[in-house]
Amino acid sequence: MKGKVAFITGGANGIGRASAKALLELGVNVAILDINEQALNEAVEELKSIGPEIMPIKADLAMVEELDGVFNSAVKKFGRVDYLINSAACLVGSYDFLKESREVWDRVIQINLTMPMFLMQRFLRHVVERGGGGRVVMVTSAAAFRAVKNRPAYAASKAGVTSLVRIAAAQMGAYDINVNAVAPGTTSTHGTTVARNVDKEVLSRAVSSGPSENFFKRVSEPEDVASAVAYLCHPGSRQITGQTIHVSAGTITP
Repeated sequence: MKGKVAFITGGANGIGRASAKALLELGVNVAILDINEQALNEAVEELKSIGPEIMPIKADLAMVEELDGVFNSAVKKFGRVDYLINSAACLVGSYDFLKESREVWDRVIQINLTMPMFLMQRFLRHVVERGGGGRVVMVTSAAAFRAVKNRPAYAASKAGVTSLVRIAAAQMGAYDINVNAVAPGTTSTHGTTVARNVDKEVLSRAVSSGPSENFFKRVSEPEDVASAVAYLCHPGSRQITGQTIHVSAGTITP
């Protein structure tokens, strides 16, 4: 995997940052995209000593028209992109179906479903044009498979991603492109603790009982999910495609 290139959205924090670290340790150059410039700089400072090159890209993924430009900047720097990891997400909205607003719905669908669709399309075109195969790993969620205590917009957006994965995998197999997803359960990330001001103790209670309960009664860390992401980029996973790998400690047992 040395010398390969990964393009990672949401790469400044949480699962995206942990995935960047895991791939850098395997010799992969990475372009990390995020809207948070300070977090991007902190991520680069933390990860730059690993060895391979790391390229920060500041962009707002709500602006779909900017996708070509930001993706092309990585291609221009590295000459190619081999792996697309879509980790960016918007986790907002009401749990009450009757109170979900159109404004929240539109933003969540834009960032969590529309943007991943067209970024994946841009990456797949790049791989088809250059030949040689590639890997897509989409970060979806256990929320896509759960009915109780769930945000309608977020769950629907992530369920949409799982469908896109299957459709893209079926069409891209002819080009030696693997398309998969990982579905984390309750994970201690910047988005779940800092941004939403949720204490880790609250997360621990959530995984111990109720709809988010898992078999180990423990909260996942970003590195748990990143390990699965890295494996789906590894040559050893070449026969895995069109799948959603659940990294939820048994919260979801398909």
